[in-house]
Amino acid sequence: MVPVVGVVPMSGVHVVLAALTAAAGVVPLLWWSAATPGWTPRPHRRTTRPGVTVAGVPEALDLLALALQGGSSLGSAARHVALVLPPPLREELDGVGRDLLLGLDPGPSWATAGPRWRAARLSMEIAALAGVSPGPALRQAATDLRRHAVAGVEVATARLGVRLVVPLGLAFLPGFVLSTVVPLVLALVRDLSW
Repeated sequence: MVPVVGVVPMSGVHVVLAALTAAAGVVPLLWWSAATPGWTPRPHRRTTRPGVTVAGVPEALDLLALALQGGSSLGSAARHVALVLPPPLREELDGVGRDLLLGLDPGPSWATAGPRWRAARLSMEIAALAGVSPGPALRQAATDLRRHAVAGVEVATARLGVRLVVPLGLAFLPGFVLSTVVPLVLALVRDLSW
């Protein structure tokens, strides 16, 4: 039998260290997968119907502001803008436009449109109380809604970063400790023992 040069036969300590290193990499992953169903978001109830984007309302407010600044009445502006919106938003804004063209009170009309149109209702009420054109207020409301949507995306991105670091820490930290720190401590203990 030819001896292999440079290969040290594994002793009992080396076998235990290899087993502990393998366990340190596998056990946290098994524990983590049992604790949570996965990284996919949990299903939750939708407050909006499928296909409605957050961007639909700010764009509609900008279009309303343009139509009002062009000289259109609020009722006809709402009906014309509703024609270019996706279906759930279309019905809501078209209902408001119909009520306004019939001469009904705008407050209840905007309230029946739903909570998405709260910014439009508030802008219209403030402009009516101040006696000014609602165009600039509608544009500012659209800008605020867009800022709010961007802030929500930034918060979700920050949460994702934290969620990605946790499994890395659970998987790599025990492996690092068992592959570097433990052998170093064992070597020092073996050298110090007399």
